[in-house]
Amino acid sequence: MKKIVCRMAAVILVLVAIAGVFQWHNYDRKTEYRQEALLYFKEEDYAKSILYLDRALALHSVFAGKLNRDMSCYLAESHYQLKEYEKAERIYDGLIKQDESCSEYYMLKGKCVANSGDFDKAVRVYKEGWKQTENTDFLEKICEMYVEKEDYENALSYVEKGIRQGGSTKARFLFREIVIYEKSGDYERAYEAAERYVKLYPDDKEGQKEFTFLSTRI
Repeated sequence: MKKIVCRMAAVILVLVAIAGVFQWHNYDRKTEYRQEALLYFKEEDYAKSILYLDRALALHSVFAGKLNRDMSCYLAESHYQLKEYEKAERIYDGLIKQDESCSEYYMLKGKCVANSGDFDKAVRVYKEGWKQTENTDFLEKICEMYVEKEDYENALSYVEKGIRQGGSTKARFLFREIVIYEKSGDYERAYEAAERYVKLYPDDKEGQKEFTFLSTRI
């Protein structure tokens, strides 16, 4: 009985060793394909970059979690550069499922959706990014999109969220408030916002410049 157990243990060890060698072999092949893909990526030959990245990602290796995420980002960007926005978006969906706290994935997905022309969906992506990460960059993106649509009311509502959030980005939102009022033609409120801004940030040259300009428009 003891001999049988020992033989079984030996067989298991051999199988584990073989599996380990196979996994490392696949990992090495993945890195080789990645190197080829990145050479084509740098040369802006995105079709060939996609070819090698697909080959690499098709190989299974338990050691390649971080490597696969890196290659998936390059794959999504390659599709984006070829204006294959839906393909890139699906890749970012997969990456988000793996890490819902990564603001970069939401930001890049939003960029794909925005470039595909779906304004409402892009805003929803950025809102989801804000909800999951509380990164104020999303509030700025949403604000920018509403400004492009000349929807100044909604743009200002997201500026207010950014101001209330506080922190190091508060000044950017306060300055953006001035610009939005100015774009909307409400020079009186723009002036009032600029006045508040220069009191808080007296050394900011752009703020002083806006304040001086707006003082001539009211």
